[in-house]
Amino acid sequence: MSKVLKVYDVEMTVKGPVFIGNGEEISKKEYAVSWEESKVYVMDRMRLYNLLNSKRLVNEYVDFSLKNRNKDLGEWLFREKVGIDDCLKCSKYSLDFGDAVVEDRSMLAINAFIKDAYGLPYVPGSSIKGMLRTVLLAHDINNNITKYRNVKSCTKQEIDCSYNEKANKNFFLSKPAKEMETIAYNILDREGTKKTDAVNDIMSGVIISDSEPLSMDDLILCRPFQLHTDGSEKKLNVLREALRPGTIVKFKITIDTSLCKITLDEIKSAIAYFGQMYNEVFLRKYKGLDTPSRDSVWLGGGVGFVSKTEIYPLYGHHEGVSTTVNIFRATGVPANHKHSEDIKKGVSPHICKVTYYKGHMYQMGLCSIKFNEK
Repeated sequence: MSKVLKVYDVEMTVKGPVFIGNGEEISKKEYAVSWEESKVYVMDRMRLYNLLNSKRLVNEYVDFSLKNRNKDLGEWLFREKVGIDDCLKCSKYSLDFGDAVVEDRSMLAINAFIKDAYGLPYVPGSSIKGMLRTVLLAHDINNNITKYRNVKSCTKQEIDCSYNEKANKNFFLSKPAKEMETIAYNILDREGTKKTDAVNDIMSGVIISDSEPLSMDDLILCRPFQLHTDGSEKKLNVLREALRPGTIVKFKITIDTSLCKITLDEIKSAIAYFGQMYNEVFLRKYKGLDTPSRDSVWLGGGVGFVSKTEIYPLYGHHEGVSTTVNIFRATGVPANHKHSEDIKKGVSPHICKVTYYKGHMYQMGLCSIKFNEK
């Protein structure tokens, strides 16, 4: 391998269920539940159609799908005397639902995990790279805060201006966020280009592969909870396909050193800093959550505001809390969410995203990461 290219085999161990969605929602009319096995069976539509056609139930199924909003597929199949064995033969795959199903057995739509062309779950390299960009940027801000002085001023100015007019969530603070990334990453200075052009981004020299395909057995069904600082919890009315704790995700990182001078040691230091910062400004405020290790990262959807933004590295703990409260106010978060109380609590947001699996509480998206040079 050329000395210009540094290639690393990377293993990420899932510590808390990881959700990376594909935008698909599986309605409760598209899956059936086996309570005895604690499994959800997701139907193959064509197989299900063929089964119902053979039993002359297609018209009844269409009526059920359109009219019976509060009924789920398993309940309807039972009523129509379709045996569970027949039903299971129509499934594409099954999911262990663990603690995800509510007490009254009413089911919810499921947000599907991303899958490859063969129907197997995987973690996109773009998701991993996005996480690393956030971590590396936070580390650079912490080490070189003077470079970002103007960004802090612009951020505060935009927040202050929002007092007179409600901000557009899609564009609010996008300019200072872009400026932060430009300062940190757009340093190649290619001839005939502007600094802000993507060709000047040193992270173009960091190539992260998609993960190796995972097994359907690596997916579970989970239900997110909001954990409050006083230890109380609130269930969210959504189910998600997520990677099971203990799953090993394998992928490769290639660094083209002619474009990117970021070293593996710098990546490890950035990861360690981010976990320490995340714990200091956020996690330690919640009961029952472990202190993250030096190799901890947070990946995927439903993880939370602090892990996806640079507000706390930029402002520090105390000013970061008040700034986050002002961001929620500016973007129209309803008053009944009570973010006005966050300053007194010393943490914002005042909820942490968790889930339960087999009686144990997990942080959503928590992983550990290990690098091996080839």
